Amino acid sequence: MQPTPWSKAAGSLPSDRLPRPAQRPQHVSQKQSKGKGKNQEPSKSKAIRKLESLAEGVRKSSGREKDPKGGCFCQAREHDLSPYTAICRGCGLILCAINLPYYACPHCSAVLLSDIVRSSLSARFDEEISKQVAKEEEGRLRVVQQARDAEGAFPVLPGSAAATPPILSSTPSRPTAQTHKVLSLNSKTKKYTVSSYTNTPVSSRPASRAESEVEEVHRVGAPPPEVDFVKRTPDRNHPWSNMRMELLYVPVK
Repeated sequence: MQPTPWSKAAGSLPSDRLPRPAQRPQHVSQKQSKGKGKNQEPSKSKAIRKLESLAEGVRKSSGREKDPKGGCFCQAREHDLSPYTAICRGCGLILCAINLPYYACPHCSAVLLSDIVRSSLSARFDEEISKQVAKEEEGRLRVVQQARDAEGAFPVLPGSAAATPPILSSTPSRPTAQTHKVLSLNSKTKKYTVSSYTNTPVSSRPASRAESEVEEVHRVGAPPPEVDFVKRTPDRNHPWSNMRMELLYVPVK
């Protein structure tokens, strides 16, 4: 084809003369998609976070570190017995659930987990996390189904877009204002008036950092290193006297 005055050096086809649409950079859409994906990720529950913290502590700790909070010496009298390490094999101290398994014994500083127990306990935590995730997912689907049944929705086929349950957000929705109309009748004039009232509910404030943290439980301190005993010599004339207190006995007349 012979070149024409309006043809360019890039090509001689008629399609080369058509204007091309401007291409948008792809990194903007990727950032937007990443941001949307982060917002749609559901937050983990308190039970899952606790199990993951225990599993990470068992894997990473050496077992020789002591609890910075001092542990608990209630011997399962105030708290439940520890489901992971119920007793210290070094000193025989009964351990409650407050004493975490990856810390050393709060009394004798002995390692509570052997290598075999550590590996089995790590696998146990992974299994408990999987069960907890499945349990929460089942409960979430049950709540969605109950909401659909309450609305009277038609059943949908599996695999369709409507069958996919929506992601429940942990952020509470803002309450909407409600308008009420009140009909008043005047007994003297026999006339009625219609008044409108709008109730604007106050949205609940977000939980502060202090409220979101785990409540500190009561811990029983370690017993004193010395045994408390009476150091005075007992009085033969008053063998029943209280040796812990200075008492003055008055004879009865």
